[in-house]
Amino acid sequence: PGKTFGYKIYRDGRLFIHQPHRPALPGHRGFATKADARKVARIVLLKIKRGEIPPSVSVEELKRLDVVE
Repeated sequence: PGKTFGYKIYRDGRLFIHQPHRPALPGHRGFATKADARKVARIVLLKIKRGEIPPSVSVEELKRLDVVE
């Protein structure tokens, strides 16, 4: 939405997560770049592989990934 980016994660061929906006932040704004969305999707995938369900992302993690101010 609004020329921003999000991500989708599939599990066993089925849509598992549809994230059109930045998690952990108020509002419904997406990521500024495809690279930013990909960074967060990779973290979420790692959490899923470790068994962290739901694979929540914190504001601190977003800052460490340099996807928010």
